[in-house]
Amino acid sequence: MKPYSTSFLSITLIAIFLLIQSSQSLAQAPPAAPVVVDKVQQETLQKPVTLVGAVEPDKRSIIASEIEGLVESLSGTEGTFVNKGDVIAKFNTRSIEIDLTEAKANKREAQARYQLARKNLVRFQELEQKGVASTQQLQDAESEKSALNARIAQFQAHVEGLEYDIEKSNIEAPFSGFVTEEYTEVGQWVQKGGPVVELIDINVAEISIDMPERYISKVNKGLGVIVNFDALPDLSIKGEITSLVPQADKETRTFPVKIKLDNKDGIIKSGMVARVSFPIGNPSTVKLVPKDAVVTRNNANFIYIITEGAAQPLSVTTGMAFEDKIQVIGPVEIGQLVVVKGNERLMPNQPVKILNQDLEEKQKVN
Repeated sequence: MKPYSTSFLSITLIAIFLLIQSSQSLAQAPPAAPVVVDKVQQETLQKPVTLVGAVEPDKRSIIASEIEGLVESLSGTEGTFVNKGDVIAKFNTRSIEIDLTEAKANKREAQARYQLARKNLVRFQELEQKGVASTQQLQDAESEKSALNARIAQFQAHVEGLEYDIEKSNIEAPFSGFVTEEYTEVGQWVQKGGPVVELIDINVAEISIDMPERYISKVNKGLGVIVNFDALPDLSIKGEITSLVPQADKETRTFPVKIKLDNKDGIIKSGMVARVSFPIGNPSTVKLVPKDAVVTRNNANFIYIITEGAAQPLSVTTGMAFEDKIQVIGPVEIGQLVVVKGNERLMPNQPVKILNQDLEEKQKVN
């Protein structure tokens, strides 16, 4: 009786221990993670040829002064953004205003003398008809009237010139952009045509590429390209060739090619190094996944494949990029479901809840 009781007690304790272990294992199992998935696709692409260029602004202008004068204020300092029509610099106009006052007074005097000469001419015409005034007197009166009329026009031109100088003493931005360099400062005398500031418009970024002779026959205006930047590793932008000069540099045997990119958010800066990928290489069949599917940790790339409702990490090597997708090299099968959202915190073998179930159902049908 006693051995039986001891055996029964041992079995009971083992059962309780296994139950506790099972409960602990269930408690430690990771919960199902919500994810969005996509399929591994296969595409035949042309291998890209990557060339390095530099970012330039779409517009670059050294703003010069149309008049000479003393700089009274300079609001267009380096790094500031100005809108079209904003005053960049202002000249002192006191001396011009004094000359303008004098010119207007001279004009009024000439107008008064002209009115008198006109009346005198009428009087001499009447006297000449009566035989009292001579022909010479009449001609002198006509000459006086004509000379004063010309004098009025001369003073009017002088007034307009001074008013123009006052208007141009406010140097305005011809387009919206950033001031990148100052060529003068407050208190400095600027000659007519002298530089004031340099202004660039980077809303549209232009990339200049020197294309080797062996590739030039494979590209044309309008060809789509992918642009990446050393200073912006997470940025990849689609662009197209907007200019292709059919004249090679005599020394380097390269052709100038330009690509323009929209840059309204101002992320791309003038002078940045740009790497432009041209789809002009030999065709190649590759496996593609969305770029968001690739997870990088400790300088290694991998993706999460869905197998029997759980996420399995798969080591891959990335290759060429195509629009929002990227080539993956490794034991990846066409049509496999790969996690594109929610993969940042996934654990190996962690159950998943697929949010875009329609794609999963299509996968089962196929």
